[in-house]
Amino acid sequence: MTLVLLLSFAAFLTSSITAAMGVGGGVVLLALMAQVVPPALLIPLHGAAQLMSNTNRVLVQRKHINWAYIKPFALGSIVGGVLLTPLALFIPVPVGQITLGLFILLATWKPAWLSLFTWHPASSGGMTTGLSLVLGATGPLVMSVLPKSTWERQMVVGTHGMAMTIQHGIKVIAFSSLHVNLLEYWHLLLGIGLATLAGNLLGARLLARIPESKFTVVLNCLLTVLALRLVWQGVSALLSA
Repeated sequence: MTLVLLLSFAAFLTSSITAAMGVGGGVVLLALMAQVVPPALLIPLHGAAQLMSNTNRVLVQRKHINWAYIKPFALGSIVGGVLLTPLALFIPVPVGQITLGLFILLATWKPAWLSLFTWHPASSGGMTTGLSLVLGATGPLVMSVLPKSTWERQMVVGTHGMAMTIQHGIKVIAFSSLHVNLLEYWHLLLGIGLATLAGNLLGARLLARIPESKFTVVLNCLLTVLALRLVWQGVSALLSA
């Protein structure tokens, strides 16, 4: 019971962060869950928790989702999950973390160099899904390829939530095929699901109060912190190998 309450409270706090800013909560939740959840269960359970959190975010922000972007993104995600995952398995995780961290930094501060706004949504979905299944960093990676500069903040958060729901859904299906029975932990998932709904409702209220100009600045700073964390993790792993 203590574990249920602890993880539910963590899910509430982190989903509030993500609902207000679009990213950040998933990384924090993973770090917190790693302290109390067995390693073999950590990634599947975190994926299920993030699926529920992003589904709740979609319910709260459903009026702001850019469906014209999401439809081809979803198709690309399915294809990318099937085709790119075997290729991504050959990439050492530390190298992948450093590469993704640098990519997010470049996409955040010098997007014109990558011309991400010209990428077709199907290409973005395929690339990010294939890599995220193996290398993680799903939220910041997807946020970095969204054409955010032309969208209002609610559309950024709502569309990102739908994209993440698709990707975490694919991840849960992938782990289920590997005989990970998440239903055994239904009490944890129920508590986390209710907590993320409450957190998303709170985060949506906070989002509505953030001025448009400040939202972009804070989001870019948050993406930078998460990207630097990825680079540090990769470099630390390589140095300790």
